[in-house]
Amino acid sequence: MKVSAVVCAYSCERYNYLLETIQSLCDQVFPLAEIVIVIDKNEPLYRQLTSDVKLHRWCAVKLIFNEDLKGVSYARNVGIKETKGDIVALIDDDAMADPSWTQAMVATFEEDERIGAVTGSTVPRFESDASWLPKELYWMISCSNITEEATYEVERSFGTNLAFKRAVLDQVGLFDERLGLQGKKWIGGEDTELVWRVMQAGFKIVCNPDVMVFHAIPEKRLKFSALLKRGFVGGVSEGHMIRVTRQRVSRGTRQDYLSKLLFEFFPKRIREVIVHHSRIALTQALLVASILIYWGFGFCYAYVTSTKPPA
Repeated sequence: MKVSAVVCAYSCERYNYLLETIQSLCDQVFPLAEIVIVIDKNEPLYRQLTSDVKLHRWCAVKLIFNEDLKGVSYARNVGIKETKGDIVALIDDDAMADPSWTQAMVATFEEDERIGAVTGSTVPRFESDASWLPKELYWMISCSNITEEATYEVERSFGTNLAFKRAVLDQVGLFDERLGLQGKKWIGGEDTELVWRVMQAGFKIVCNPDVMVFHAIPEKRLKFSALLKRGFVGGVSEGHMIRVTRQRVSRGTRQDYLSKLLFEFFPKRIREVIVHHSRIALTQALLVASILIYWGFGFCYAYVTSTKPPA
């Protein structure tokens, strides 16, 4: 199998991260057939990266300047259409791939022909102390909290670390461009929606913890206000996605998550507060409760205000 990687970038502020991303892709044990970088309407970024690609002699890198600023889903689709590999692997421009990323990915696809997409561990690279952030909220920073050691099936994933068989994408289509980050319009769900279409077509979505990337998390993303905003936007994204795409959402994952919070997370934190007078436990409990409330408000807001597609 040949693997093509797609990376989308738009900000000069993340340039050093982007260079680390590209270098990690060039250092793969299982070499990538190509690395497609889509630059969204940022000429200084495109010129600088063009120069650095030549300087580092990254022969596998193909740069695309996207004239249109239509959001991450559009940019990913532009990149995917330029690839030629049997597998299309997505990684964010602030994530570093483990050297065995593609090797583990290909091995997972080869286990079962019914596997349509593969994801894995997205490990946070915190740039400040985050010991107070419960792992139950890692989804808010596009990271994972994987406890399993073996491969298992999932219903959701982040585009930070996600790969599809090209033949499957040819069958189900690419990202829904009504979803995903578009400038200051922060609505996600594009990766989840595509994963759901792959599942509806009869394919498996599999998580292999060995398919690993390391996601940079700057200090500003850990501010209380930023986390509350992310909780609200998470609710808005799912409500909007359901409303405009008419996707039937499986409630299993959400219910499992809420059950673990209600019957494991909160009781444990309450005991720590009562017995040990733990301030961290109190902070974590209040934070998770606040995020759930904000997520619920966001979901209801989007579901009421988003426009349904025509019947």
